[in-house]
Amino acid sequence: MDTKSYTYEEFPACELTAPHQTEIEIDPHQRSVHALPLQEYARAGERGLHIRFLQPSFVAEEMIEGQRFPIILFIQGSGWRWQNVESNICSLGKIAVHGFLVAMIEYRGSECEPFPAQLMDVKQAIQYVRAQAPGLHGDPDQLILWGGSSGGHLAALTAVSEAAGAFPLENGEAFLPAIKGVIDFYGPVNLLSMADQLSAKDHAGSDSIAGKLLGGVAVKEYPQKARQASVTTYIGKAALSPFLIVHGDKDRNVPMAQSVELVEALLKAGHEVDWIKVKNADHGGAGIWNDAILSRCLDKIQCWLAGK
Repeated sequence: MDTKSYTYEEFPACELTAPHQTEIEIDPHQRSVHALPLQEYARAGERGLHIRFLQPSFVAEEMIEGQRFPIILFIQGSGWRWQNVESNICSLGKIAVHGFLVAMIEYRGSECEPFPAQLMDVKQAIQYVRAQAPGLHGDPDQLILWGGSSGGHLAALTAVSEAAGAFPLENGEAFLPAIKGVIDFYGPVNLLSMADQLSAKDHAGSDSIAGKLLGGVAVKEYPQKARQASVTTYIGKAALSPFLIVHGDKDRNVPMAQSVELVEALLKAGHEVDWIKVKNADHGGAGIWNDAILSRCLDKIQCWLAGK
């Protein structure tokens, strides 16, 4: 039989039937999500730093042509240690299907290098993602930063440090205008105040996750280092993207007082911020990563991208 090249629209639907058949009609423009192979964006000694992209896919591959998806750059929580970069892949897939290119990035753990290595990796990953975006049908000028726990800290710190001109990348192209919003899920923001707040975790000692981030030192014995790694240090009058902050009121790992402090600091400096206090939610888990919260995040992202 002669073959012919058809477009999806041209190709005739098969009219055959068979016994016990059920027929389901779909929307031809329906999307699903495709996880692309891990990509290495940088090296840390002998170890690579990776990104997993989640890309919307369509009934027919040619439907993706001409599409440009906003980018969600997601930073995984890990106590600033090495991460399972795909820990939230199922939840983030629910966001990607709405028409977003999601980039889940890996950064150096504090076991490898102390701060600011983690922040600089995030900034380098943003440069890489923006450079790769056109080939993946992403829009490099429509970027949302999102992170949980230590990833929430890094998402917020990336935005505020860029606005303050702190920790610039060498020969790095400015990306601040591309950031349309920041979502911080239960992230630490002030390492000094966190050391005094009620928690089931030690946040003051040299063996604490904050102490190890600073190089294995007691947090309050090195206040300059602690301030350097704190989000609140860099919040000023310089223009900032809007924030959405989400925190559980029974968080045993990162005190909810950290998010309250960030909200108050942003408002005091005249910045836009919304925040969701989640009743009975602990640190992450089903209390935060559920359809109700994800729906609120999606609504806020769409408002940001629409300039509302």
